[in-house]
Amino acid sequence: MAASRKSASADATVLVGTYRPANERWIAEKRLYNLPLPKCGKLAFHEKISGVVLFAEGKPNYAFTAKFKEVTDGAALTRSGYSPAARPHGEKYALYELVAEATPAKLLGRRSANVYVSSARCPCVKIDEAFYSKPYPVTGGKSMPYVFDCLKPYVKRWKSATTFNPVQDDFFQTNDGFDYGLQIARSLVGAARRDGELTCVEICAGAGGQALGLDRAGFRHVALVEYEHDYCKVLRENKPDWNVICGDVHDFDGTPYQGIDLLAGGVPCPPFSVASKQLGADDERDLFPQAIRLIAEMRPRAVMLENVRGFLDPKFEGYRNSILTAIRRLGYRADIKLLQASDYGVPQIRPRVVIVGIRNDEKGAFAYPAVNRQAAPTVGKALKELMGANGWRGLDEWVAKADKIAPTIVGGSKKHGGPDLGPTRARRAWAELGVDGLGIANEPPAKDFVGSPKLTKEMIARIQGFPPGWFFGNRKTAACRMIGNAFPPPVAKAVGIQIRRCLKNDA
Repeated sequence: MAASRKSASADATVLVGTYRPANERWIAEKRLYNLPLPKCGKLAFHEKISGVVLFAEGKPNYAFTAKFKEVTDGAALTRSGYSPAARPHGEKYALYELVAEATPAKLLGRRSANVYVSSARCPCVKIDEAFYSKPYPVTGGKSMPYVFDCLKPYVKRWKSATTFNPVQDDFFQTNDGFDYGLQIARSLVGAARRDGELTCVEICAGAGGQALGLDRAGFRHVALVEYEHDYCKVLRENKPDWNVICGDVHDFDGTPYQGIDLLAGGVPCPPFSVASKQLGADDERDLFPQAIRLIAEMRPRAVMLENVRGFLDPKFEGYRNSILTAIRRLGYRADIKLLQASDYGVPQIRPRVVIVGIRNDEKGAFAYPAVNRQAAPTVGKALKELMGANGWRGLDEWVAKADKIAPTIVGGSKKHGGPDLGPTRARRAWAELGVDGLGIANEPPAKDFVGSPKLTKEMIARIQGFPPGWFFGNRKTAACRMIGNAFPPPVAKAVGIQIRRCLKNDA
């Protein structure tokens, strides 16, 4: 019998939430509590609930043993006298029967209890040691931080966080939790509008090249959507104030962001790259349809999408025209142009296709940024400081030899390519500049180094137009892929300035 009781206790799952004071009597008398269901439902989780603890500021705390009863909808709750949360994840609610009264200490004080927090914005986030080792998230309201604080006395065995961080964390996506990104975005939009700044949502944000350029052009990012976790970490490491939403763009809902000033994105290039099979629309990585969907949902004042030169190949003419036609049918003046990165200060041969759409009701005129053929320094001048960091005696001779801009930096894919400067033809071009392209160095050449030096990942980032100090992680292969796949920040800045002038209707 004792073993049986221990097993039952170990399986206890307690739900913690808030209640509206208007519903206090409803809960106490009818002994029912509802939880807004996320769109995915996940009833298997809700059927395991064995206890419910409810907090409300300045009101009594309720605790009950409980069991899942049924799924209902907001209309049925309203008819029964309950005031449900406004516009939860979905229109359905999990309804619990509150079986017998208890105390928070009795339900939450057990070491074996599995504790989850719930609300309209946060259906079921697990509260455990991992949670309390992190800063609390800001949800856009007061209820969740209040609940987190209420829980502290009952979870003393865990490390308690005391600081708040407005940047959404992947932890909440891997624990059946709600994406806090939208709540953060709303507060950022409000702050930007109060400050008279233009707002931007970016998809396929990568390592932040385009976002950094647009940031420097005067756009405040309210959300950056990126699928790969390593890239998300890089974005947050470099710009802690950015609202990074680490998830699949297919699942990203644009409707809450209606009226944003700019929707930007570097949709994946492999479907159109000469280094791949160039499957175009048949490539599962083609995200242009998602970009079109988000334009329709957000109705941004402007759109900026970039891709590789291969997107202009004749074989993609039909698909390219269909994309431009779709943007124009949504009510935008859409243009497309091939820009050369070296014309905007990037010491590299790097052509990129940039599509810009301006909503038809905008009065300002858009023009692509003017070309400056003398803008880019040579590789030697761009890397002199980094290459000579260890006092290399051959520095001046190398700088004189590296008297041209670099060939295109390549990123490679997750499946292919290592930390080097590309295929044989690219390595020959690097050799002409006095660079050994077969591999990446951990540090600059030593004082007595003889021969052709290899580049470090910091040097590659500089050639790509990233500023000093932009961190790409410690793994060379991953860092080189991030850098090589990025949109050069100076190019994004140049285009962003022109879009800003258009939206501000500056002459």
